[in-house]
Amino acid sequence: MTRFSSLLGAVSAAAVLSMGVAAPAAAQDVEAAKALSQANNCTQCHGIKKDKDAPAFLKIAEKYKGKAGAEDELVKHITSGKKVKLLDGSTEDHKIAKTIPPNDTAQLKNLVKWVLATQ
Repeated sequence: MTRFSSLLGAVSAAAVLSMGVAAPAAAQDVEAAKALSQANNCTQCHGIKKDKDAPAFLKIAEKYKGKAGAEDELVKHITSGKKVKLLDGSTEDHKIAKTIPPNDTAQLKNLVKWVLATQ
């Protein structure tokens, strides 16, 4: 039984380690990102694949693809209230994304990763 327990422990440890290696690629929580997007009414102005008043998430993902610092730049964009130019040429303050608890960087980064992963 001791030998079996050791083997089982080794197999479990290997499984945990292999999951740990894969975890960064799977770190994005799509459902949480969608929920945060809905809670902040992001799709009121942004379509997923089609433009509305503002560029579609797909267009944003294409614009920032491979760009160093894209994630941080977009987190700053959705939290600063910066003026944005809408597709009709008008401008307005971008809505500041809200999280619970307030200013939760992990939730904001997850949302941005989801937008950047749009295909």
